[in-house]
Amino acid sequence: MDMPANQRITCIAIAVGHTQAVGAVCLALADDCPFMISGSQDRTVKMWDLTPLRAIIDNPESALEAVRESGPIKLRSKYTFQAHEKDINSICLAPGDKMFATGSQDKTAKIWDTATGKPLGSLQGHKRGVWNVAFSPVDRVIATTSGDRTVKLWALSDYSCLKTLEGHTNSVLSVEFMTSGTQLMTSGSDGLLKLWNIKDSDCVLTLDKHEDKIWTLAKQRDEKFMASGGADSTIYIWQDTTQSEIDRLHKEEAETIEKQQALDNFLVAKDYRNAITLALSLDQPHRLLRIFSDLMMAVEHRDTSATDDAEDSERSAILGSLAVDEVVATLAPDQLNRLLGYVKNWNTNGKFANVAQAVLYCILTRYTTQTVLELPAAKDLISALLPYSERHYTRLDNLLTDSFIVDYTLHAMDSLSLITGDSDDEDDEE
Repeated sequence: MDMPANQRITCIAIAVGHTQAVGAVCLALADDCPFMISGSQDRTVKMWDLTPLRAIIDNPESALEAVRESGPIKLRSKYTFQAHEKDINSICLAPGDKMFATGSQDKTAKIWDTATGKPLGSLQGHKRGVWNVAFSPVDRVIATTSGDRTVKLWALSDYSCLKTLEGHTNSVLSVEFMTSGTQLMTSGSDGLLKLWNIKDSDCVLTLDKHEDKIWTLAKQRDEKFMASGGADSTIYIWQDTTQSEIDRLHKEEAETIEKQQALDNFLVAKDYRNAITLALSLDQPHRLLRIFSDLMMAVEHRDTSATDDAEDSERSAILGSLAVDEVVATLAPDQLNRLLGYVKNWNTNGKFANVAQAVLYCILTRYTTQTVLELPAAKDLISALLPYSERHYTRLDNLLTDSFIVDYTLHAMDSLSLITGDSDDEDDEE
């Protein structure tokens, strides 16, 4: 704009009448905005007639010129009444402008008829002053916040308390209905923003960005953006990323299903190379354990009489397949770190120790010591693998010793049978 800054915004009207500080102002929600309601520390509520401003709206250029010459229009109040026993902190109009609510330091919130200013109901239950009031955009419900650290929801049918939300550690200063009236956003003196699900009264999100109390909240009409203003002299703009987060989760779920199907296809086709790589990327240690177990089991049951060179080379593979050994030997650092994590867990169970030790042996023979030690969790992995590995080898050593005793016993039994057989032969000759 080329217009000077002091001419871009012009004071067109002034409302004078309160005797103390004005703490709350609310404009009518209707498009023609026929009135304004204010509340003050003088404990009174005033409705101001804004219809004189219609001339400025209909013919702005000439009206603004007249305002500049004669000064702002002086507004008149339609009614004035004492609404509370202490300061009025908040005023909010209900959808349709038929009623409005006030919140006060006298620990109450009250509902009033907009046209007449007559009281419709009183909301009593807070233990300290009420800082903010807000009507639901869809239900006959109103929310109030208080210095008692709570948020209360009230029914407009009988003015009873429906829910009390607790979670802030200090006064709750502001509240806004969100997500078509199904959620609440609150701010408090604890410097926190909280998002609540009204249905189950759960706090689903806490935002900690401000360094001091958060006095006010404002939302865009479509609720895509929310602004918060605090005593730290800062205004933060927040974006509602709920739908984009839902889309992202759906996309990830679809990709996971596709990968899961691909993994099943690889296993059916016995394409273990791709199956292992995919199982690692999907973080599925149980599927990976089954792959290694099946391969090693196949080696144990393979026909030992086969003389084919390919069969002989496969028997030399640590994990039952040279292709699988090659996959393990060419893992990226993050994949290797993840696989060693799986091995650590498998190694704690004697049932899977043989698979864990085989995979560990394959890794240690294919990678340098330096490569293994450079892994992020190397120290923790090694300290967890050592005691269980020692325990497994001790158990195997004991089994080997026991097998020697069994072998000695069998040889002794064979010798005894020979002696017994010779004795029987001599008896037969006699």
